[in-house]
Amino acid sequence: MANSLPISASIAAPASWGNRIQTGLRRLATATAAVIALSALASQGAVGSTPALPDGTYLYGESPEANTIGAVYFVFEAREGRLSGAVYQPASSFDCVRGTMAHGALDLVITDAYDQSETPYSVAVVRDATVASATGGAGPAQLEGMYAIATISELDQQLLAACTQR
Repeated sequence: MANSLPISASIAAPASWGNRIQTGLRRLATATAAVIALSALASQGAVGSTPALPDGTYLYGESPEANTIGAVYFVFEAREGRLSGAVYQPASSFDCVRGTMAHGALDLVITDAYDQSETPYSVAVVRDATVASATGGAGPAQLEGMYAIATISELDQQLLAACTQR
């Protein structure tokens, strides 16, 4: 039996597969949740004319509380009408987002973190609502169906840095 694997090697293989499957399922769950959340937002129309989105850093979530497991969050920077940021779930993977604001919506492109495929989305913006900006003041725009969260965490900053360096 010179070709047989040592017992420790044959036992380690199933754990490796289990980790790969679990990691793959987490990635799929994050991507699916992000797609569902942003698709739901896109299906809701904007009210009134296109509101301005002041330059700043913004965080929105399906939950009004930051870092809620299972909730999808959208953190982004707005600079001169252009957006870049990330869509993520806490304790899971994230996808990078870029886009612009036009016609009462955020026109976005989500780049899948794993296969680099790009998917376009349009997220409805509501006029005359107040949104919190981490860089000061309030702006006249609110994403439909999501809560504005005023505190940008260290994780949010790390995700922004990772996505804006691309």
